[in-house]
Amino acid sequence: MADRLISGGLGVAPPKPPVPFLEVRNLTLQYKTAQYLVTATQDVGFQVQESDRLILLGPSGCGKSTMLKAIGGFLKPAQGEISLNGKEVKKPGVDRAMVFQEFDQLLPWKTALENIVFAIQETRKPGRKEALEEARGLLHKVNLDTFEHSYPHALSGGMKQRVAIARCLALKSKIILMDEPFASLDALTRQKMQEDLLKLWRETQFTLIFVTHSIDEAITLGTRIVLLSPHPGKVVDEIPVDWSKINSYSHPEYAGLKEKITRILFKDQLDYVI
Repeated sequence: MADRLISGGLGVAPPKPPVPFLEVRNLTLQYKTAQYLVTATQDVGFQVQESDRLILLGPSGCGKSTMLKAIGGFLKPAQGEISLNGKEVKKPGVDRAMVFQEFDQLLPWKTALENIVFAIQETRKPGRKEALEEARGLLHKVNLDTFEHSYPHALSGGMKQRVAIARCLALKSKIILMDEPFASLDALTRQKMQEDLLKLWRETQFTLIFVTHSIDEAITLGTRIVLLSPHPGKVVDEIPVDWSKINSYSHPEYAGLKEKITRILFKDQLDYVI
């Protein structure tokens, strides 16, 4: 009888918590160098829901990029597990698309348009006409309509990254993983790319996991920020971000949030500049 008295009623079982879209549990990642076995992250855990914009933020060497590779299925955990829709991630898949920091991730012998057409045809096998139409629509989304016949060597760094993002959208992946994709851009281009990424997110509502070591970029792009300690990376806090309340870079809440994150990450080292 006693075991039937659940949630204040006879035989009423409590509702099951929703299964996270993506979950990282007790994740320890290691890699070998010529002389050492390096522990990149230790016992890391967090959850991601659909349409989240989750930021992995921490100092250089805390395992952010290594963790992104593990979520992408390119690195096997030493301990712990990564699951997507309740299924363990064991290998790469088109449900997780990656944009890297390096600009040279496009096929150099194909134009901007053909890079995207290739991704569409390799994953979904549509007709040529349909693939071209979809690819042109994606180039329009990233404001590169007039560069569809340009080869990667003729594109700027920001343009190459926009083509790479369009190619990820072409895959119709559940999650886009971005590893400091704007770090090598100049300040004005970087801000424009951030604005373009948020515009794309509002249009398509993809799930984003974004690695950065810039507090400003994390606050601008994230709905949640996972803060990681120096090597080996451990989760030290998780900060929600409501940009509708922050409103602008000059808003007092923006400065307060930035100071809070700085204090958590660097404690007494507030003169440390990321």
